[in-house]
Parts: sequence; C-alpha cells; structure tokens
Amino acid sequence: MKRINKLFGCIFFYCVFILTSFTVIAQNKADFETMDIDKPVKDFPVKYSSKTPLEAYIAINYIGANGKQSMWRPFSTYRFHHSFANENTKDKTIPEKNRNEILNREIKECIIYKDSVAAVITTSDKDSLYLIRYLSKENGQWLNAGEGIEEGLAKAKASIIDYLPQLASFIPKIEIVKQTPTDTINFVNYLKTHGRSPHRYIIEKLTNHKIVIYGERHRRKASWELLNKVIQEPDFVKTTGVVFFELPSYKQNDLDRFYAQEILDTDILLDIFGCEQMNGWHDKDEFDFMIALWKLNKKLPEDLKIKVILTDYQTPWHLMRTDDDLRNFPRKDRNTNMADVIEHFMKTTIDKRNALFIVGFMHAYKSPSVPGMFSTPKGQESAHTVGAQLVERFSKKDVFSIFSHCLSESNRGEVAGKLRNGLFDYVFDVNSNIPIAFDLMDSPFGREPFDAGLEVKFNPKIGSYQENYDGYIFFQKLEEEEKGTPLYELFTDQYVTEVKRRAFISGMKENQIWYGVPIKDLNKKTIISSMKKDSEGKMWNFTK
Repeated sequence: MKRINKLFGCIFFYCVFILTSFTVIAQNKADFETMDIDKPVKDFPVKYSSKTPLEAYIAINYIGANGKQSMWRPFSTYRFHHSFANENTKDKTIPEKNRNEILNREIKECIIYKDSVAAVITTSDKDSLYLIRYLSKENGQWLNAGEGIEEGLAKAKASIIDYLPQLASFIPKIEIVKQTPTDTINFVNYLKTHGRSPHRYIIEKLTNHKIVIYGERHRRKASWELLNKVIQEPDFVKTTGVVFFELPSYKQNDLDRFYAQEILDTDILLDIFGCEQMNGWHDKDEFDFMIALWKLNKKLPEDLKIKVILTDYQTPWHLMRTDDDLRNFPRKDRNTNMADVIEHFMKTTIDKRNALFIVGFMHAYKSPSVPGMFSTPKGQESAHTVGAQLVERFSKKDVFSIFSHCLSESNRGEVAGKLRNGLFDYVFDVNSNIPIAFDLMDSPFGREPFDAGLEVKFNPKIGSYQENYDGYIFFQKLEEEEKGTPLYELFTDQYVTEVKRRAFISGMKENQIWYGVPIKDLNKKTIISSMKKDSEGKMWNFTK
C-alpha cells in the first residue's frame, strides 16, 4: 500500500479504526442501554477507575486534563495501546485553557451495548458539534477505544448505534491475537523442510502462475535487492513477460518512451515518480530497479524484452489548475484501476509468459471478506483489494500472492510490535536468520491469524495468513535491516515549486508541516535536509 508520508501532518490514530469498513449489522434496540447524565466532567471527583463505562470515561478525561501520560496505555484498548507512551513517562503540563475545555464538557448520555462496548456523548467547545468517546470492556476493564465527532446530537446517537456492534466484534479477535503458540518445533521444522532461497522461490512461482503478486513493504532496500537478484536469473526472462508497478497508469506513454530510448534518460522516470501521490514517490531503490530493467531489456532480443506497465490510479496534477478542478475531477478506486490495467494487458497480450506485480502488501491480500482501504474516493464504496479482484477475474491458481516479513504496522507507520507477538521472528532466529521463502497453505505460519496490517488486524473477518497470501519471504533480522535510499534527485527547484502549488490548491496552509518543515519554508535544501535526517538509522522502529 502506498504509505502516506509521515511528514504530511497528523491524523487522529483512532479514526482509522472507527472508520474501518464493515458490513452494517441490523440493530436490536433491546441490546442498547442509555443513561442520561447531563453533568459536566468537573462535577465528578478525580478518580482513575475502569470498573464502569462512566467511571472509565471520567478517568480518561482526568488523564487528559492532568497530563497523566503514563496512564493512557493502561486505560486504552489493546488494539492501539502501543500508540501511547510507556508507563514510565512523566506527566506533562496542560495549558489552563485546554484543561478547562476538557473539564467543562457536559456529559449528555452514555450508551452501552450488550455490556461489552459503550459510547459517551459530550458537548464540545463548538455549539453544534458533539464529541464521542468509545469504550470497550476487555478482561473486565472498560477502556478507551477511540473517539469521534458528529454535528448534532441525533447524528451522534445514530453513529453510535451503527458502530457499537462493530466495535464489539473486535473484542473476541483481541483475545485471539493475544494468544501465541508456545510449541515452536513445528514452525522450525517447517522451515527446514519447506524453506527455499527467496530469489529461486519467486522464479519458481513465476514459472507456475500467471500472475505473481509481490506484496512489499514500501521503501525497503532489502526487498529491491532481492528483486534485482530475481531479474538477473537467466530463467527470469523465460518465465516473465511483464512487470507491473504501483505507479500512475496515466503516465504509461511516458514510461514506454523511457524504455524505448537507446540512451538512458532518467528525467522521464523522475517525472513519473514525481506524479505518484501529491508529494511524489521518493524510493530510489525502486527507481534504480526500473533502470535495471531498462538495462536488462537492452541486452535482450525483441521477443524476450520485458514489458513494464504502470497500474496505479493517481490524480493527474498537470490538469489541476484550481481547487475546483481538484474537487470536481472524477476519481476511481485504486485497487480497481490496478486490477483493470492488469486484466486488460494479460487478456490481450500475445506473450505467453507470466507476470510479476510489485505492490504494497495491503493491496495484495486475497481475502474477499475485508475491502481494500486508502484507495477509495470519498463517497464511493470500498472495492476489494487488487489481490482479491485478480482472483475473481482469473483464478486462485493463476494468482499467487507473496507477503514479505515486516512489523505489525499501520499505513501511516504506527508500529505495534513484531508479528504474532514475536513468534515468527523467534523462529527465524532459531533458523539463524537466513533469508528464506515458503508456502503458507497448511503450514503452521499460514494458520496463524493475520496481524501485519493494523487497520485489519482486529477485524474478525480478515482470517489467517494463508487466507490472505500464498507465500512468505523473510529477508534478514529486522533489527539489522538498513533503511532505503531517498530519491533526492527528484527535488529540483522546479519540482519544489510544483509540489507547493499542489499543496495550496489542495487546501493546505502555509504553516502546515510537509516534508518535515512548514510549507512556506519549503525549498530544495530544506526538503533534502529533512529527508536525510529521516533516513538515518535502521529500517525498523522498535521504540514502542
């Protein structure tokens, strides 16, 4: 999945979970209990209790008003307690204005669903807006489970009635995710008997399947090093006729021109990377891989050249001159666009070789039970992932999807620890952390609940690893993995002027932070300096 740049600015972490797509469940009014409160927070004594929904709500407000940073984690659901500071964190001083705003909130109602989840509605400092605090009951304790905001009390109640059954469905999954097998012998033995060299594994799958989806974690040097090794294998060109990329499909003619040039012209490729997302795509290792494909093609006869196809749906910024242009431009679901491009090519090409599709791993899962995310235009219903759509359009055998080992993360980069509570990493460590690839079906790894994508980790419909992917690749010990290289060459003075233009017609303000600095201060030097700082250290964040 294209990872939203962390430098874009903050979006409430909770909202991701509240807005995660689920089928709306028919409501039974008898399952809901409503308590009228009509008292401000300050009328309740300072008490840090989680025995009842109301007590937990009061405690959460006093935690916020009194700057008790160490208490957020123990008072929050297991789903996102990792996003809060650890329990040794010092208190922080809260400005009096902010403190009073919290304490003066009037609690209107507390709505409880089946004694398992609840929501408390309060007034805000804006007359028409109502704040919602969700709570879930886990191991007998009522815990912070996110927040929302609605215009009008009636809308707040309707939103709560719709969402609480969905929130309740998380609770059994939380217990499943918490459980970790203690018998690791089967995992270790499976690697020893079924493990393959990763680059040979990919070639093997390209030999036997029409479309191999390589689900990557973006901007990862080790991943592109592996793919470079794959394309250097002599039998790669015998098995593979096309490589699909998650880059803007409307730039295909420019890419064709790039690969047709007898002399390498990286400016064409830089322009394409600059058109992926509003602020460009900064992965130099991917950039270099596409150049490696250009060099490979120059050595090949015409009938063996590799076709390179762009699949992603992105805003054509060259057509966006005003905010009205941007607002009124017709948009398409990215997963569907990728599936459409791939289906059209594969069903019209005369080349009988198979395809490699490199895409973010959260586009690559094959389960049809959970729609894709971060891909659907506002107002449209979320489509299935491109992985699930390709299975529908071809077949399960035709489409082989590979997951690459990483941390449990969200699309914005929040980290919730190692997969399966460290089980997988322990097994790889016992196996001397050698690079390895293996099939997931009917394996101990495959039967484990899928927990890599935070947005779906606690969705009861997401299923196991083998229900979402067919293969698994481990590169190296995560603690030792180096960061990828930023594409500094993208940031010419002309390009910086262009991205500032995009920001302003998108409604961003001069003081909003972008690329780590206020937009008004953006220039080639400040962007590159910020990106260099961000590229320091190791790949993975283990601070949580």
